[in-house]
Amino acid sequence: MSKNKSIEGLLEKPVYMMTGEEYLELTHYALTNSPNAAAQPAQGGKKALGVHALALELGCSDSTVYVLMRTPREDGSADGGGVLRDAIVSRIGRRIVFDVEKARELAQQSQQR
Repeated sequence: MSKNKSIEGLLEKPVYMMTGEEYLELTHYALTNSPNAAAQPAQGGKKALGVHALALELGCSDSTVYVLMRTPREDGSADGGGVLRDAIVSRIGRRIVFDVEKARELAQQSQQR
């Protein structure tokens, strides 16, 4: 069976009926073929867990990070983290994980504007 037919079959199969191998194959397919796959940071990059940790890494105050998160992006929207939105790796509830290098880059670009 070709890969595409295999994936199509798995997409139609209920998860509770999949074997572990089928579930892993479908998960791998979803992660490698998602539109966000290229936008995800490398796993080895430095992460900051929370606003305070990011502020320490960037050498600024917590309030400066909050200001950056409320600062509108070029498209005029501040939703989802403002200029730091692309540096957010994970957001579960109020806990945010940032990619430190990406956040540093975005903050510098914002300051130059």
